[in-house]
Amino acid sequence: MQSIIQISAEAARQVGNAQALVSHNLANAGTTAFKADLYQAQTEYIEGGNLNPGATTSSRGQGVDYTPGNVQFTGRDLDVAITSEGWMKVARPDGSTVLSRRGDLRVDQNGQLIDATNNAILGYNGPIAVPPFSSMTIASDGNISIVPIGQPATAVAIIDRIMLVNPDPTELRKGLDGAIRTPDMESLEADASVRLAVGALETSNVNPVTAMVQMIELSRAFEGHIQSMKSAEELDTSSASLMKLE
Repeated sequence: MQSIIQISAEAARQVGNAQALVSHNLANAGTTAFKADLYQAQTEYIEGGNLNPGATTSSRGQGVDYTPGNVQFTGRDLDVAITSEGWMKVARPDGSTVLSRRGDLRVDQNGQLIDATNNAILGYNGPIAVPPFSSMTIASDGNISIVPIGQPATAVAIIDRIMLVNPDPTELRKGLDGAIRTPDMESLEADASVRLAVGALETSNVNPVTAMVQMIELSRAFEGHIQSMKSAEELDTSSASLMKLE
């Protein structure tokens, strides 16, 4: 059979991985529209062949909790929150296209609409470029209107529409860079059912209290596995001493 030390060491390693993940979630509890990572593990039974029979814990990879966060009203004209399922298509600084629910938008010095992490917001014609304006409005359907500089307040012009999409949740993947994608980003089409709450932001879906409780439970589990290894080591030492006496 597998030794107690082998089993406890592997279990402690898995608990350490879970601790790192929960710690990462907790650090992002205040990040706009952050989606919590989930840790998955299972027990595997080993039998036959040249392996000692026994059980071990193995990771099944990492999942993501796509549950929407709460909508928090800010009153800022360029803050938007997706009110149900759905995503915005954005372009990262490296040019790759990803999905985002982060709605803390602003217009940069080049007149491009971006979010707080410098991702360019995509419209129906690519990255949204905003001409000089005296006022700007984002509608619940994603339409962006401006009053050009020097024009009366009635001279409203629609310049583009935020690309709002709603892919099948089973196709969503979170990369090592933290970005959400689907296998075929280019095929995603606009979905008119996705709506925005203007003057609001979506909060992280991480519950800090729950995450803290998880950290405490994992810490206790880790300490328990370490204690099991120490006890097993002491038992082996005692057994070796008895064998010498014989």
